[in-house]
Amino acid sequence: MRLLRDKAPRNDYLLLSVIASPSASLRTGFAKQSVDCRTVFILLALLIVLRATGVFAVEPSVEEISKNKVHHAEAVRFTNPWCAGCAARSRWDFLKWQLSSNPYEEEKKKPVTFNVVKPDFKNLDESGKDYAVWLGHSTVLIKSNGKTIITDPVFWDVFFFIKRRTSLPIDPSALPKIDFVLISHGHYDHLNTKSIEYLKERFDPVFITPLGYEEYFSSLGIEKLIQLDWFESFEAGGMKITSLPVQHWSKRKLFGDNTMLWASYLMEAGKRKYYWVGDSGYYRGYAEIGEKFGPMDVFFVPVGAYEPRWFMKTYHMNPEEALQAAKDVAARTFIPIHWGTFDLTDEPMDFPIKRLKEIYEEKGNPVLKILEHGGAIIFE
Repeated sequence: MRLLRDKAPRNDYLLLSVIASPSASLRTGFAKQSVDCRTVFILLALLIVLRATGVFAVEPSVEEISKNKVHHAEAVRFTNPWCAGCAARSRWDFLKWQLSSNPYEEEKKKPVTFNVVKPDFKNLDESGKDYAVWLGHSTVLIKSNGKTIITDPVFWDVFFFIKRRTSLPIDPSALPKIDFVLISHGHYDHLNTKSIEYLKERFDPVFITPLGYEEYFSSLGIEKLIQLDWFESFEAGGMKITSLPVQHWSKRKLFGDNTMLWASYLMEAGKRKYYWVGDSGYYRGYAEIGEKFGPMDVFFVPVGAYEPRWFMKTYHMNPEEALQAAKDVAARTFIPIHWGTFDLTDEPMDFPIKRLKEIYEEKGNPVLKILEHGGAIIFE
């Protein structure tokens, strides 16, 4: 738990000590004057006022919130309890955004393409080392300790109006055997039914999700499902996977917001730690996660889909916030994801990486590794 003292007067502990021991003499600011009963009552009243205004309020940690299930707002709904302004955007907000002018309109008319490389999984496997390959958006393939994980797999278009602007670097048939599939939340650009069905038929992997996904996966005939609440873990084959909180939301139907929980995942294999965030706004939980689990060897962090800020800030980090999150979790290396694949928001598709390069400085920051679509990193 964290004691909030940022607004407290310098003599906060002095007040507490006087109330605890009325006969004590004050040596700080009162020149050793004895405290009479009237002074004690005045100080007691002052302390009550300070507590009422929140100066001495005790703010529970994100872990305490999670373990006390405060994020279980109702039987079938979830929330971000630490965030008073985190209600899902209304349809009116969405309509306002869609009808408003885009300050990047002219910039977005310019064609943007990104280099795509075909990953050579045969050579990567023959190296005998752990590796990761970014396949676009939040889809990352990680090979560690002999097990292969894929995150938020989206191999094709989401809808006819949300198409891949950058192609999948490899035909899905050329993927190596997948052992675990991690799902961050239920939005369609992260939970893609066609891709889930393909992986089930091809590899029959274990699917790991937050809470609230049983009905969806059962409808697809999938039984190998592990649902994790925040701070719960699953272990198999020398791999430990822990579900951790993020600041986001979830929706797959016209009605019924937030019936599926959202999460990030810490993957631990041997002495190496990989922390992957599929989608999130910036929040204080990253610093707490860094304190408890850090340092992180590799941090996969979303950097795109952040404009306009009035609409997106709560749930999507911009490059500045993503860099801060990387520092918060004590990342040794951070890899930006969630950019350059789908055109979802106002900013041009190349802006997230351009901006990240502008603000990044090597000194005092984790190592930045920008992967091309299909790019790989081998961990020595």
